[in-house]
Parts: sequence; structure tokens; C-alpha cells
Amino acid sequence: MEYVKEPANAVYQSGAKNPFLPLDIYIPDGEPKVFDGRVYLYGSKDEFDGEYCCHKFHVYSAPVSDLTEWTDHGPVLASTDEYEKEGIKKGVPWSNGLLWAPDVTKKGELYYFYFCLSDGTEGVAKSKNPYGPFEDAVQITMGGKPIEGIDPSVLEDNGKYYYTWGQGHCHMAELNDDMCTLNPDTYEEALINKDDDGHGFHEASSLRKVGDHYVIVYASEFIDETHRNGGHPTNLDYAVSKSVAGPYVRKGRIIDNTGIDPQSWNNHGSIVKIENQWYVFYHGSSNNTKYARRARVERIEVDEERGIIEQVEMTSQGFSHGLDATAGIEAGWQCGLTGGAYLTEKEGRFPLVHITDGCSVKWRYIEFLEDANWTIEIEGTALKECGISILANGESVGVINIEDIHQETTWKAPIELNKSGRYEIELQFFAEGEEDLFELDRIRFVKNKIN
Repeated sequence: MEYVKEPANAVYQSGAKNPFLPLDIYIPDGEPKVFDGRVYLYGSKDEFDGEYCCHKFHVYSAPVSDLTEWTDHGPVLASTDEYEKEGIKKGVPWSNGLLWAPDVTKKGELYYFYFCLSDGTEGVAKSKNPYGPFEDAVQITMGGKPIEGIDPSVLEDNGKYYYTWGQGHCHMAELNDDMCTLNPDTYEEALINKDDDGHGFHEASSLRKVGDHYVIVYASEFIDETHRNGGHPTNLDYAVSKSVAGPYVRKGRIIDNTGIDPQSWNNHGSIVKIENQWYVFYHGSSNNTKYARRARVERIEVDEERGIIEQVEMTSQGFSHGLDATAGIEAGWQCGLTGGAYLTEKEGRFPLVHITDGCSVKWRYIEFLEDANWTIEIEGTALKECGISILANGESVGVINIEDIHQETTWKAPIELNKSGRYEIELQFFAEGEEDLFELDRIRFVKNKIN
């Protein structure tokens, strides 16, 4: 096994916003872990016009002291030879399936990278570095037979390593000392499940420890306590136990990604404590599909003594407390769409398209640091004459009429907002007919101080 001492880095000064990686990077299924002063994001990798995931993994990391500076450590494991020009060869000897949903733990001097594939198999590779590359991949077995399923997670607790996986039923077993075989005597068929225990478990189990409590974060089919959404697991819920083997009681919801795209279908992520602040990592789809999913993050409040996590809403701010109103605010940083509009990628741009009468887009939250008279600037491509209402915290503060669609790329109007603070900003589009009205690139605010 060959190891590299230093990664070939690509560093992104991505800023504190959502998604927190550049918009052309699609990383779903994120499992965050902290090793040696850096937070690592282990996730799948979508392609813009692809399906669920691809045949390689990338690892991203940031110093815990600066969560706006993310490093792409390059491809760290591949299941085909198509990425040899990127410096990675096929490293999964038993399969060339799509690579899904990894998680990582450390034992001794090695980091163990657990993953699953689209053919239902699961495996583990290892490295001396948390950023890989990960090599010597083998299948996960129990009782001499390969296990089947998806979405592995692993928790180290008092020197023991617990492994969960599954869809519909969350299985668990303890890893043996070799870290690639499971002890069948410790096997639990269903810590939580889909049908009869009040969990609504679909997939994406992530076993974590909060204080003295064991917590499973998972993708849930519940809309509320009594209604399901038909196998449409957009929610990250959580269940809690005082014992790793259960029983687990569902305690509530952490976040729901409904509204990030008209076709938003699933969710997958986990929680982590970084520098005394808890976060939930999750993803959101784009391009009017279930795919092209980007990594997102929110601050959360966690009661470690009771194992309780407060539900949060999707925001545009990511690791920050609000987006700077005077900087350009990309359409891709939106956190709520209605009416069929969606974010896409075209010719190096990431516009919001298919904006028709009645569509709206929100950014939550935008921070206005001074009392001022403000003007909004809206950049994009007008396709038809229309109007745009501007709302701040749900109240109308201005209107822009798009009339000359052939000469302008930026439209400006004063707004009735002169107090500093954090605001949810919403644009609502209106016109007669059903045609596409606008392609939105970004907004910004220009201030004039009040004398």
C-alpha cells in the first residue's frame, strides 16, 4: 500500500453561505468529521447532468478556525479506470458500480473509509491520512458473507466500533478488530425501521454520540407525526437512546429540504460539533431533478444533557450569521422556491430559470449592517415584460417593472427598507400569460446613508 504525505490541494475561498462549496461542485450525502484541527466532509459526488453519484469520491476539508476556506483533496477512491488522468485508478476490485454515501473513522494510525455501491455491496478502504487516497479496498462481510445494503455509518465509542446501514430497516453490528468484518453476535436487525415503530426510517442512518446519548440521524418519510410523504424522504429526523443497541425513540426533526428545488426528493447528512458550535450538514438538489445535489449546512442548538436537537429552517447563510447585503448575492444561494422555478448550470452561469407568473425565490438571511436608504439591483436576462415585487420579512418594500427586455441586464429600484438588521428577502414575479419571464443571476443592495 502506497501513501502520499501531502495532498494535491485545490483551495476555495468559498465564503460563508449556502451551498458552502462553489456552485459547480455537487457533494451530497455529507458526513462531517473533525480530525487534527480540520473538519472533513466525506460525501458522494454528483455530476450536473448525471444521476445519483458517480464512480469516484472526493474529500473536502477546512480548518476549524476558518470554515470559509475549503480544500478539495482530489479524487480519493474510484470504482472504474475513467479517472486515471486525475491520478486515481480503479480501487474497488469486486465492482464498477456507482459510489455512494461514505463515512470515516480512525483506529490507531489508520483512517477507515466505508462506502457502498449501486450494486448493493459495501466496502472499506484505508489510508494514513484523513484526506486519502484510500486504498486496499475490501468488502464488508458478516459470518463469512458480504453484507448488502446502502448508507454505512460508523461510530467509535470507548474503543468499540459500531456500524449501521440499510434502507427501510437500520441494521447495526460491531466491527471486529480487522475493521472489515462484522460480529454476527452483535447484529441488530432494526434499530429503527420504516413501518411499525414510529420512526418513518427510509435510509441515510448516521450514528453519533451527543453527550451520553446515542443519536441516529436519518432520512425520514414523515411529513408530521401522523402523515407520510410517499417515500419522499426530504426530512432529516433523529432518534435517541441511552444504549447503542436501543431502543431508540424518535425525538423530532432537524431540517427539511423541501423547496430547494421543485423535484427535491431525498436528504442525507449528519451533525457535528466544531469549536463548541453544533452544525447539521445536509444536501439539496437542483436542475429540476432529484440529482445535482449540493452540500449545505446550518447552525443548530443541541441540548447535550437531554440529547435534544432543535429543528432549524433552511437558510442561505451557511456558517455565517447572514449574507452581506452590499455584496453580490447569487441566485444559487437561495433557500426557497415556489412555482416551478429552479437553479441550473449553463455556460459558466448558475441562473434561476423557468421563472413564470407566480414564481418566487427567497434568501434567508441578508444582513443590512447600517441604517440607510437602500436600492436593490437585480441582474439577469429578461425574456418578457413583467413585474418583480420585493419583500422583506414578508412585507412589501418595493416593485421593479421590467419593460425594456432587450437593452438591460441590471434593473434597479429604491426599496422601503432603512433599518439595519437581518432580513428574509423574497422576489415575487408576476405577468400575464404562462411564458418564462426571467433568468435570474444575482441581486445586491446599494446604500445611501441617512443624514
